[in-house]
Amino acid sequence: MLHDNKSNVIVHNNVMEMEMKLLDDFVKYVSDLTGNTVHPEELSQEKKDRLPIFLSRSYSLHRASIMGRGYLLLIHEHGDEPTPAKAATYAETIRDALREQAVFVFPQLDAFVRDRLIKQGVPFVVPYRHLFLPIGLIDSREQPPRGPSAERQSNALSAPAQVMLLYYLLNLSRTEEWSLKQWSEVLGYSQMSMSRAWRELASHDLCAGKNRGRSLVLRFPKQSRETWNRASPHLQNPVRHRISATIGDTDYLHLRKSGLTALAERTLISSGDRVTYATALANWKAAIDKEYARKASRADESSAIIETWRYDPAILSPEEESVDPLSLFLSLRDDPDERIQGSLEDMIDRFSWQM
Repeated sequence: MLHDNKSNVIVHNNVMEMEMKLLDDFVKYVSDLTGNTVHPEELSQEKKDRLPIFLSRSYSLHRASIMGRGYLLLIHEHGDEPTPAKAATYAETIRDALREQAVFVFPQLDAFVRDRLIKQGVPFVVPYRHLFLPIGLIDSREQPPRGPSAERQSNALSAPAQVMLLYYLLNLSRTEEWSLKQWSEVLGYSQMSMSRAWRELASHDLCAGKNRGRSLVLRFPKQSRETWNRASPHLQNPVRHRISATIGDTDYLHLRKSGLTALAERTLISSGDRVTYATALANWKAAIDKEYARKASRADESSAIIETWRYDPAILSPEEESVDPLSLFLSLRDDPDERIQGSLEDMIDRFSWQM
C-alpha cells in the first residue's frame, strides 16, 4: 500500500510539472505575441467549489488578463483531450457559474479538433502554434518557430510508419514486442522500410527499440488513446485520389468499403447515393491495365467512387469488408460537413481504446 501511495504521489508530481511547463509556455507565447506580460493566478478555492468537481480534477485552473480582458485558463497536459462538443459544454458551464470566458490550453492539437473548436467558438491556445480568442486575438502557424516548444513538430509520417502505428493501435495485445522481422512479414514491407518506419516513430516518441540477441524488438506506449492523440498531427489522410468508376472484377481490386459507405456502417449517418471503396493505388492501376475497371462520368449514378490510398487498406482490415476505423477517421477528418464531423467524433469516442 505504501508503494502504491508513493507511486501515486510521483505521478501527481509529474503531472503538475508538465502543467506548469505548459503554463510557462503559454505565458511566454502570449507575452511575445501581444507585447504585454501575462500574470496568471490560480483560481481561488471558493470559485473552484462553484464548478463541477471533475473540472478542477482534470485541469489546472488559472485566471489571466490578456490585452485588458479576463480569461479562465484550463491547462490540459495529462490524459485525453476533450471532444469539441464537451469543450463547448465545459465553457458554457464556466460561463454560467463564474461569468468567466474559458480558454483551453493544450500542448498540441489535432487539426480536426482545432477546426471544430473554431467552428463552435471555443477559445483555445497551443503555445507557439495556435491562438484563438474570438473577441481578442487569432494566431495560427503551420510550422512552429524556434523556441520553447520547437520540439513539437508536425512532420507527416511516411506510409509505412503510419501503417505500423495504426496496426499497433488496432492490435495492441497481439503486437507487443514484435521484432522488425515480424512487422515486415505481417505488413508486407521490407525490413529496411520497417527500420526507417520505427526510426520515424521513435523521433516523435511514439516507439522505442530494444536489441534482443540479433533482433530489434519494438515497444510502443501502452496508453493507446494518448498515443493516438500525440500522433494525430503527424498522420496523413490516406486518400490520394477519388475516382468515379465502373468495376468489373471487385476481387482483383481487393476493395474495402470506405468514405460515407463505411462511416454509415459505424454511425447513424446516411451512406450517400453511391458506394465508396478504397484500394491501393497499385491495385487500381493494374485493374485499369487489365480492363477489370474503367473510369466513369461523375454523372453516372450507377458508378462507384474509388479511393486510391497511400497504403493498401487491406493491410489494416484483412478480414473485414470495410476499412479500419482509424484510417476512416483520417480520410474524412478535413471534410467541412458538420454531420460527418459529428459522426467521426462518435466513432472515435466508441473505439475500443486500450491501456
